Amino acid sequence: MKKKILIISPSYQENSGGVVALHKLCFILNQLGYESFLHPYFESYHLDESSLRNFVLSFLDRRIKYPLRGYKTNAAFETPVLYSTRDINWDDWIIIYPETVVGNPLGAKYIVRWLLHNPGYHLGGFQYGPGELYFKFSSGISDFHFLGSFTSNLNLKVIHYPLEFYNTKNVSSQRSGTAYCIRKGKSKPIEHNLEDSYLIDNKSHKEVSEIFKKVKTFISYDTLTAYSVFAVLCGCESVVVPDPGVSLEEWYPDPQDRYGISYGFSNLEEAAATQHLVEPRVIKEHEKSTETVSKAFKEVDSYFGT
Repeated sequence: MKKKILIISPSYQENSGGVVALHKLCFILNQLGYESFLHPYFESYHLDESSLRNFVLSFLDRRIKYPLRGYKTNAAFETPVLYSTRDINWDDWIIIYPETVVGNPLGAKYIVRWLLHNPGYHLGGFQYGPGELYFKFSSGISDFHFLGSFTSNLNLKVIHYPLEFYNTKNVSSQRSGTAYCIRKGKSKPIEHNLEDSYLIDNKSHKEVSEIFKKVKTFISYDTLTAYSVFAVLCGCESVVVPDPGVSLEEWYPDPQDRYGISYGFSNLEEAAATQHLVEPRVIKEHEKSTETVSKAFKEVDSYFGT
């Protein structure tokens, strides 16, 4: 009998690619016949003096506030939420932690850790354990190995692009100006003229898509955000401001992940030459997500001997 799956995730946020991926993974697993549930995310369990307050607040969020105020899910996804793990027999469950969760706070027996970003990027460090199974989200995540655990060669790429917003319908015939996002690139200096430039951070998909359909160029200071692809889908030039010391091939080793996007301002012609390949690739990635999850969890079952 297949083990049940518990996925640790924040409440649904349409503009967070990592959160969307976690919820979509839960949905796909349920489609594949697994019993899969979401469990409210917690920040950090380093119980030193400086983080004890955050621990208590996070605990209250999961056990008291979330059930009362509502934990958001996507109505289009089948993603039941399990708030309490008090009576769980961990012999019957596999838990999926995103890379930002410190250690094994729930005391699970079988641990899959999904590297949606590079380990330590958000927290300045990481604390994992032996016997875990790791999956990278895409080729944009650096190779990672941890003694006593195993990193799969399969990238667990789960895509959900809101194509109802990001398309070339009703685009402006005369584009002008720029749009930009900071997101995870907040340490970088601004490299473009802010005159006639729209900051898209924290805007809805509807608002962002309307901006992408009228500006000439989108500039992302976050090297791994899906908004770089969303801009291309709206017919917009898309530029990523490089991270210091990271080459084009190191940014995304798979050339298909770079379609339509200029790494720096000097590769715009190359990006334009592959812009037409982005939409077919996105559609293919949507279709491929279920196949990828199926392959990955055959590997999970084999790794844990279930």
